[in-house]
Amino acid sequence: MGAPGFTLVRWIVLALPFLFLSCQSVEEAEWDSLPGMVSSEEMANTMGLLEELDLLVFSAMTQQNLMQERIAPMLNLSDCPGSVIVRDEKNRRMTIDFGTGCVSERGIEKKGIVTIAYTDSFLAKGSTASIGFENFSLNGQSLKGTRILENLGFQYENKSIRFSSVSSDFQITSLKGVTYMLDHVHIKDLKLSTEERGFRIYLEGYGTIATDLDDEKTFFEIISPVVYLQECMSAGSSIPSQGSLQLKGRGNQQVLFTFNSEDCGGSR
Repeated sequence: MGAPGFTLVRWIVLALPFLFLSCQSVEEAEWDSLPGMVSSEEMANTMGLLEELDLLVFSAMTQQNLMQERIAPMLNLSDCPGSVIVRDEKNRRMTIDFGTGCVSERGIEKKGIVTIAYTDSFLAKGSTASIGFENFSLNGQSLKGTRILENLGFQYENKSIRFSSVSSDFQITSLKGVTYMLDHVHIKDLKLSTEERGFRIYLEGYGTIATDLDDEKTFFEIISPVVYLQECMSAGSSIPSQGSLQLKGRGNQQVLFTFNSEDCGGSR
């Protein structure tokens, strides 16, 4: 692998640990909600669950590349006791089987099977990974459907690596038995900073979400990039320090949820 690929690998390595905490349970706070709309709390939890899923796939797709560069992978996929990883390079397919359930070193419970069909090395620009599930759940919340990840390449203007993640007719069933139907497009920039304050993760996107309790869909859009700070994630805060997310329901119903805090509190 030449110098550009090596640099890309290092960026992935350095960025992954700060994705870990973005998927933990949202801190207790007063969340906005209106009748007939998915609440901002439910939306934040859904986004966090998808971050955990993306992290799992990023790690699975890049682990061999990192080892070839003699860099220790940041996430050990075998840290969930009893899990089995099967790689079929000929057919470009990977299966991760967590069996009847295991808990990783980070306290994430995983059950069932994740399948990944890919087109190329995930570190190559334009490569895609199609993610499917067989009786799969994260922390007791089941996931169904298909999710597509794509490497959009290195962004020279802001020194970041960009990924897209797209879900269509995706279903997440909560611990309370409520099923959320999700369609969305997310763009994620992982930016390396040379300053002591560390990395910044910028998330943009839009989509719709609804529950099986009614037919009403809630439209959501990230109005200003949701920003995760390295120092906050390292301290255990899963709430972004900057950015805003707008939720819209039927008629003129809408909620603007804003993150604006310098002390990792994520105040609205």
